[in-house]
Amino acid sequence: MRSCQCDDVISNSDLDIPAGSYLDFEPLGVLCLVTSARSKGVPVDYRDVESIDPEYANNLQWLLDHEIDNLGLELTFSIESDAFGAATMVELIEGGSQIPVTDQNKKQYVQLVTEMRMTQAIGAQINSFLDGIYEMIPHPLVSLFDEYELELLISGLPDINVDDWKANTEYSSGYDKDTAVIQWFWELVYCFDRKELATLLQFATGSSRVPLGGFCNLVGATGLCKFTISRIEYTPNKLPAASTCFNLLKLPEYPTKEILRERLQLALTCETGLLDIT
Repeated sequence: MRSCQCDDVISNSDLDIPAGSYLDFEPLGVLCLVTSARSKGVPVDYRDVESIDPEYANNLQWLLDHEIDNLGLELTFSIESDAFGAATMVELIEGGSQIPVTDQNKKQYVQLVTEMRMTQAIGAQINSFLDGIYEMIPHPLVSLFDEYELELLISGLPDINVDDWKANTEYSSGYDKDTAVIQWFWELVYCFDRKELATLLQFATGSSRVPLGGFCNLVGATGLCKFTISRIEYTPNKLPAASTCFNLLKLPEYPTKEILRERLQLALTCETGLLDIT
C-alpha cells in the first residue's frame, strides 16, 4: 500500500486488509494496544495505526485533510479483506458497498475502517488474548495500564546487551560515533538499569523486547531496520523524539552531558507523548 501525498489520490484498494492483518507485524504490540483500549471502554483511533503501519495511517490522514467530493475516488463503505489468498468484500455498514464516501461522512468511514482492521479482522485472537489476561489480572486493574506498560507487564524486563545495541546502531544527519553527544549518550546508556534500558528501547522502537539474534535483526515497518540516532537542531528545553516505525531516535545536539542526561530522562518519563511518526 502506498503513502498518499497532497497531489495524490487513493482508492478502496489502498485501504484493504492484507492477509494476516497486523499480527504478521507485531503481534504482542497490537494485542496490547487493543486490549488497553477495550479495558478503558474507548474505541481505537486511526492514529493508533501510525506506529504499526505508517503508510496506512497516512492514507487515512490524507482523506481527513483533503476535500474528496470532486476527486472521483469511488470510495464506498466497504473494503476488501485478503484472508489466506481469498479476497472477500466486507461492508463496513449495511449496504456499504453502495454508499459513497463523501466529505460529510468520511470521519465515520475512517473510524469504521480503523475498527475493522485493528479489532474485527483479528477478533478471534483478541478475544483469546483477553480471556487469558483477565484470568490473571482483574479487568479493572488492566484498565490502569496503557499498551506500553501492559507489554512490559506481560513480557517482563528484557536482558539488553548494550554492546550489541551500540554495535548495531547507525547515525544520520551529521552524527557519527565520534560526535560528542553520541559518546555522552552511550556513556549514559551504559549506566542505565534494566528498567531504564527497556524504557529507552520501547521509546525508540515501540517495543521493549530485543529480537531473536540481537539488534542486527531489529525490524521496522518496512523490514529489517537498524536502530538509528539522527541529529536534530538543538534549542533550549527541546526533548529527544522518536519515529518508532523506523527505530529512529531524534537527538538534539546538546551542548553538555548534563543537559543531555536531564532531557533524556524527562523524555523517557513522558514516554509516548513524544512519539513522532514520520
